[in-house]
Amino acid sequence: MIRAAFVVASISRKGGGVAEAVKLLAKAVREHPNISVEVVTLKDEHFDKDIADWSGIKVTSFRYFGPSNYGFSPGLLMHMLRGNFDLSHVHGLWMFHCFVVLLWSRIRGKPYVVTPHGTMEQWIVSRSPVKKWLVSKMYQARFLKRASAFHILTKKEKTDVDSMVRNGTSMVIPNFLPLAKPTTNKPQWWEDRFQHKKIYLFFGRIHEKKGWRELCEAWNHQCSTDAGFAARSQLVFCGWLDGSEDFRMRVEALRRAHGNACYAGPQFGDDKTTSIQAATVFVLPSKSEGLPMGVLEAWSAGIPVLMTAACNLSIGFDEGAALEIGEASEAISAGLHTADSWSQHDLERMSSAGRQLIRERFSTESVSTKVHNLYEYVLKDVRFS
Repeated sequence: MIRAAFVVASISRKGGGVAEAVKLLAKAVREHPNISVEVVTLKDEHFDKDIADWSGIKVTSFRYFGPSNYGFSPGLLMHMLRGNFDLSHVHGLWMFHCFVVLLWSRIRGKPYVVTPHGTMEQWIVSRSPVKKWLVSKMYQARFLKRASAFHILTKKEKTDVDSMVRNGTSMVIPNFLPLAKPTTNKPQWWEDRFQHKKIYLFFGRIHEKKGWRELCEAWNHQCSTDAGFAARSQLVFCGWLDGSEDFRMRVEALRRAHGNACYAGPQFGDDKTTSIQAATVFVLPSKSEGLPMGVLEAWSAGIPVLMTAACNLSIGFDEGAALEIGEASEAISAGLHTADSWSQHDLERMSSAGRQLIRERFSTESVSTKVHNLYEYVLKDVRFS
């Protein structure tokens, strides 16, 4: 039995898509007969509320001190040093938990695997450059160099790893996601007037890199030039604000101008499920992603997707579950125009393709077997052929 510690900064809503991906990966891996998992994390302000979603998974949490975006936690360090783990699986970078695992590895002589979750992408690396330079000098560079292997979510992410770690070993293992169970319940933001409209849903962190601003510009253009589109369409934003101070103002301006845009706020648990299943089309015009959970959740629910190539899920384009759009507002507008023309048959065909992708590429058995193979490799210190 391989005893693995999943070490991650947050498992609450504060951790966003990373927390969701770690939860689903832990649920997939625990089904493997030869792996046991303990999640080791920090106790942030949302932990007590969100821990209920982690039922069946052993979670150990610790207080942190100082800035929440660093997470200094002596308790987490002591727990790792005292724990009887065969290996650590670190999720996310640039925070104190990486130093903890580096020190644990040096003292205990045990290996660790790193899942960057997109945090080695150039767009992310270029943010807060002073902090990242300091962290790299202190321990991050050594942490990356000492990693036995990198669990990457897409082939594109290997380029990011190779740019920072010379001769690093990587294995592509996508996020696991079960098929969504259909529900007839409506989300809290639903209005009767939406009944016969196409609902375009943006779901995720409200941040500049997600392309919300360009989506607003594209929506305004489509509604201004096509009254029919404006009448039969509704744009819904769901997610938490992250530095986009003028977001509410921009959405309100769309509502006043066209009467078909709204911000529903963050959605969790059943609210998240009903929000995604209420959509006709899922829209993610992102400029930078690791492997976006929102797209996988849309496919799981049978929702067609509009997304950029930066979402790193080109298989959706290949299999007919998604339409590629550009990052600029003009390209997003063109995508909205195309989606507006989709018939019910088109929507059903894309829905079926999305759910089939989840069955074939993101199943529990497929993911857990690949993770086990990666752990075996790390523990035996052999190279994949």
